[in-house]
Amino acid sequence: MEQILSTLDFETKGQGFTDITKEINDWIKYKKLEKGILLIFLKHTSCSLIINENADINVLKDLSAYMKAIVPEEGFYPIDRSSKKIEYLHSQEGLDDMPAHIRTMLTSNNLSFSVVDGELKMGLWQAIYIWEHRTSNKSRSLQLHAIGDLYLN
Repeated sequence: MEQILSTLDFETKGQGFTDITKEINDWIKYKKLEKGILLIFLKHTSCSLIINENADINVLKDLSAYMKAIVPEEGFYPIDRSSKKIEYLHSQEGLDDMPAHIRTMLTSNNLSFSVVDGELKMGLWQAIYIWEHRTSNKSRSLQLHAIGDLYLN
């Protein structure tokens, strides 16, 4: 049994989804991981790491629209609507800054997978996405930690 630690870097193109499934599977092949567990950690607080459908782009559009509805950029109203709109206090990097942090908190920044026969064990219609919550392009880093058996050849 071996342990492999690596960092993979990605560029996002503003708010939206970047499918990183192929790059993760390519990393598994490059590292010759035959079977084991892969832990993936996204080292940021304003984007998320998710698994979701890769067949119908409308799923991602609906997820994005829903998230924007429950975490608006312009501030928020109390759930009971008992008072006026509350502005975010944290906005040093722009209007999208605090909403991005909230959206990340509501989703995830880490995933774990089984690796069997040198590839991720995922559902047929699943993909791994970095979900960028900021409006501008960003450089994002993943920490990968694999524990398992390597191919002998």
